[in-house]
Amino acid sequence: MICKILSAQEKVFSDIEPISEKTAVSFLKGESGAFQVAVEAGGMIKLEASADGFDVRIREVADVPVRQPNWKDCDDKDYVRLTPGLYPDLLKELLPDNTSKMLGWWRSFWFDLEPKAETQSGSYTVCVKVHQLDWENKISETVELNVDVNYVAAELPKQTFIMTKWFYCDCLADYYHVEAFSEEHWKIVENFVKSAVRLGQNMILTPIHTPPLDTYVGGERTTVQLIDVYLNNGEYSFNFDGLKRWIKMCLDCGIEYFEMAHLYSQWGATSAPKIMATVDGEYRRLFGWETPAFGGEYEKYLSKMLPALAEVLRELGVADKCRFHVSDEPHGNMLEHYSKVRDQARAYLPGFTFMDALSDYSFYEMGAVESPAVASDSGDMQKFMDRKDLDLWIYYCCGQAKDVSNSFIAMPYQRTRILGLQAYMLNIKGFLNWGFNFYNAQVSKYRIDPYFTTDSDGAFPAGDAFIVYPGENGQPLESLRYMALRDGLHDLRALQLLESLAGRDFVVAIVNECANMEITLAAYPRNIDFLPTLRAKVNAEIAARV
Repeated sequence: MICKILSAQEKVFSDIEPISEKTAVSFLKGESGAFQVAVEAGGMIKLEASADGFDVRIREVADVPVRQPNWKDCDDKDYVRLTPGLYPDLLKELLPDNTSKMLGWWRSFWFDLEPKAETQSGSYTVCVKVHQLDWENKISETVELNVDVNYVAAELPKQTFIMTKWFYCDCLADYYHVEAFSEEHWKIVENFVKSAVRLGQNMILTPIHTPPLDTYVGGERTTVQLIDVYLNNGEYSFNFDGLKRWIKMCLDCGIEYFEMAHLYSQWGATSAPKIMATVDGEYRRLFGWETPAFGGEYEKYLSKMLPALAEVLRELGVADKCRFHVSDEPHGNMLEHYSKVRDQARAYLPGFTFMDALSDYSFYEMGAVESPAVASDSGDMQKFMDRKDLDLWIYYCCGQAKDVSNSFIAMPYQRTRILGLQAYMLNIKGFLNWGFNFYNAQVSKYRIDPYFTTDSDGAFPAGDAFIVYPGENGQPLESLRYMALRDGLHDLRALQLLESLAGRDFVVAIVNECANMEITLAAYPRNIDFLPTLRAKVNAEIAARV
């Protein structure tokens, strides 16, 4: 049996001996310290860990199938591999007795350290024991490893960076085979919302109607509509009880901001979204692909629903924390039509902010999109950055595969984690991504099992569509990419904490010294040691001032 202590940053493949990097774990109050232990063994093993002042959680890093690791024209300088195969990603619990079945290949185990309330700043040692078990379940060999820990009991400040990864209630109803917004579904949804909050998500896509996202023309997704709509004798009325429950549940979980489902169809705003209603006693689809976006009955509906919705949001005290969407990723010759339907909706929502994912600066320059989330590789990015009156948001999805950060399974840990540092250095205020838990094939033609199909059935680089896996009993399971993005957001908060103690110029100087280059969205140190080394220095500077 061979065992190695590794940085949390390393991705361990079963067929390659990992590089041993016994570096100290450094973290602040409000985050968890993490490291890995890689093991090559056969048969059953049992893992134990002890650390004064900390609770230790151990999970197995499981492989998942990756058929589409990247696009053929992607950059090849910053992927862990470029070929199909089994990739480490899923974090799963060990068996109840902390054992795991080994097959003679390398596998890694993830260790999280949670400080106890009374734990003070200082240096600590975590002792890890890996036991080889024989066929009678008796210990035949033990390897003992020690991990140095530097803990600073200065608490991370509250996250001010706004992050949303689109949350799909319909995918949860479909995967778990439960009725949408049944009591069982509500419990599952709440579990996944709590996971999103632990990740660092503080804004959530809110299905006032079934979000018109990733749906093929003429098709529809499982109905998840929080607002009950009634049309009797040509007059609209509404019941907002479902929406009120949603907002209360999300606030209780830690969500602060709400983005309403897009008011028009995706990639063109040609049609109304799918909206169900009880029409003169009959429950049926009222609007959909056949309904023109502009004017007509849909505008009449918006003229009644949107003011009523706005009033409910004000009553709940969240109106100033809400964003409305028109249509996702407007571009090209859509400007005139997009502006027309946006004005149609905005007329009934005075004082509310409209935001959309965007690449084309002209849509912002002409006032069509007032609050854009800009593609991280947009050729117009510098134009957006030059606008000092703009609170800049960025987004990435399947297309951002060259140079910039993303969360594909085939990308190294640091390429996902770097987002937090970039947000700090470039004054980015928010981040939008489409894939928290999308468990469908492309444009939702059919459902997939995310444990076997990680690429939306060949549509996108693996991991693009989701960052958590649906576990047993309605509980989400995290991934290495989840941990990397979480760590990046903790990096951002640690930098902000040090800025509050020593000033921004001081923090920027430390970053520049460690990076030895200008940090941009496409350029940053690619080596595995950079971010842990930077955090250790930042944490030491914080410790010296508190």
